[in-house]
Amino acid sequence: MSRPAVFLDRDGVLVEEIYYPETGGTEAPFKPEHVRLIPGATAVMRRLKESSFVLVLISNQAGFAKGKSSLRALWLAHECFASLLADERVALDDVYYSYGHPDGVVPYFDGPSLDRKPAPYNVLIAAALNDIDLHRSWFIGNCHSDVECALAAGVKPIWIVDENATDCHSILAVKVPDFSKSPSCHPRRKRISDAVAVKTNMSQMPELFPH
Repeated sequence: MSRPAVFLDRDGVLVEEIYYPETGGTEAPFKPEHVRLIPGATAVMRRLKESSFVLVLISNQAGFAKGKSSLRALWLAHECFASLLADERVALDDVYYSYGHPDGVVPYFDGPSLDRKPAPYNVLIAAALNDIDLHRSWFIGNCHSDVECALAAGVKPIWIVDENATDCHSILAVKVPDFSKSPSCHPRRKRISDAVAVKTNMSQMPELFPH
């Protein structure tokens, strides 16, 4: 029997985004030593796993395509991420990374790509391989592309955003207000644990996440 899933973006949702002076902004961790889990995220993941939700990571990782990191460094960052999850007694059921970018500077990693969000390609592949019921599934992310990907795949989106956001996506997704205070996180982003914690205060939040 098909099971519901929670599709998860990684950076800004499960992993802290890092400020890199050389790029002038917050980025996904480029090196394994920069990978830090957002506090509380793994506790929520464990609750979802215990309730038989399939946990699938869907993440754009354009650092290599943009010439900011090597593919090896990005993969080592992933291995560090997986190790940190294991230390917290939780694991993802499936993982999908897209390494290209439309404005990439590395040959074969530039231009349009089939698997990069907002395209729903990886969500659909994961659903087929893991027998996922998309109509009972959710996507938690902190970017427009996450919301667009969820809607294109027929998955309900939870958008981790600034509480004052007023653009059209706030109508289509369950919007979560911001109160993250961690200096190493993007200051206008919120955490997955908080997204679940506000369930009882939002009439449109379904009985998805167990207490």
